[in-house]
Amino acid sequence: MKTGTGFFEGRENKKLFYQYWLPEDKDVKAYIIALHGWGTHSDRMKVPAEYFTQEGYAIYSFDLRGHWRNDGGAPGHIDSMDHLQKDVVLFMDIVKLEANEKKIFLMGHSFGGLICLLYAIEHPRLPGVIVSSPMIRLAKNFSFTKKLGNKIAAPLSKISPSKTIKMVIDQNLLTSDLKILRRHIADKKKIDFISLRTAAEMERSMKLVMENATRFLCPILILQAEKDKINDNEATKSFYEGIKSQDKKLRMYDGFLNELWNEKGRMQVYRDMWVWLEKHK
Repeated sequence: MKTGTGFFEGRENKKLFYQYWLPEDKDVKAYIIALHGWGTHSDRMKVPAEYFTQEGYAIYSFDLRGHWRNDGGAPGHIDSMDHLQKDVVLFMDIVKLEANEKKIFLMGHSFGGLICLLYAIEHPRLPGVIVSSPMIRLAKNFSFTKKLGNKIAAPLSKISPSKTIKMVIDQNLLTSDLKILRRHIADKKKIDFISLRTAAEMERSMKLVMENATRFLCPILILQAEKDKINDNEATKSFYEGIKSQDKKLRMYDGFLNELWNEKGRMQVYRDMWVWLEKHK
């Protein structure tokens, strides 16, 4: 596959890093904007990109604000989820220049999935969305949930918005593929903390998505790990039931951990995604 990097102008003229993966010797069927999970970065889209470029799909991704190359000197901090939404709008414009008339799909994992759902609710004409273990509600036993309740997050985020607290994501909860797990653990670019403002924005956005499920009108494929210990399975199911669009599909993966695209059995996940994309491209 062909790879490349670049920069685009996000909200408030912020210069943001992005990268892409293209089919080597095939015409591009469609384009996919892929958004990574909390605390990681766009490099984690390399594994699914290897599969989808072979199938003729181009993958574009960027580090979200507060993350690695786009942390703006304040890792773990995002002023507003609205800023991320505008970043996606502006990045979509960049990809459209390459796509011409070909469709552009949106896909995201966990926190990236939350961003995708927020975007799709406001952009019902989107060709389609794929989300993996979306962050609609955090699991009750997830350490961050225990440490910072709603009553604390909202007030403190106004008093000291950029103050950070620990939000450690045990990499063992993400994948059972030992090769990828070792790479995750050794990754020095992941972050283990979150600002109070971001925590409050995250909580607000999760509630907003759940409350607006009936406004979701574009085609959607939801992939949910059954053994997800970070995001709540039941919230995903509830959101799915509330979606008004008839073009919706929920696929549960028994025994799979949170990062479906990096799990041992990911080829089944990829095949399910491929079948859905082929029908909607």
